Amino acid sequence: MATVRQPRATTVAKRERLLDATEELMLEDGYAAVSSRSVAAKVGINAPLVHYYFPTLDDLFVAVLRRRAEANVARMAAALDADEPLRAWWAVASDARGSALFVELIAAANHREALREVVGEYAREVRAMQMTRLAELLPEYGLDPGELPPALVATGIQGLAFALVADQVAGHDTATDEAADGMARLLDRLEARRRDRGVPVTGRA
Repeated sequence: MATVRQPRATTVAKRERLLDATEELMLEDGYAAVSSRSVAAKVGINAPLVHYYFPTLDDLFVAVLRRRAEANVARMAAALDADEPLRAWWAVASDARGSALFVELIAAANHREALREVVGEYAREVRAMQMTRLAELLPEYGLDPGELPPALVATGIQGLAFALVADQVAGHDTATDEAADGMARLLDRLEARRRDRGVPVTGRA
């Protein structure tokens, strides 16, 4: 049986530095600012070395997406299993940095087929996980899945969080603080209702 060679620690560290630099460029100046030269300059290396670790820009963008998406899938799974699932879900979905980065990745995906395919892959995975859990959770909140289908609730939470954070990051005056306060009050009521219905608390975050 062939032995699978693991990448050296120095290689992993350099890849991580390049991914970090790419994220910073995307957050500072948008995905269009990402090039082998701009990433190399951010890290302080020669541009050809970027292509040594990531042969194409598609490879670089996909690596950024996979790293963040995999972490986000894990965070979402933990949130859906928390003592206050909807509140924990909202905290993950409305994370400013993460959402701002995904805004840029989705924008880039509109022009890069390889990236678009991976975005779709993770979107389907997360939505399926959310809907499966919501089918169990909605009755605990006193909500009828027949009237409020899991697909609608999942789309509503994710869509609202995404739109709110996108406007905040862009500096648009669209009453985002008012919307965020309203969501906080709604979550307070829903989580209190769930507790009042006798749902056991396990001590999970």
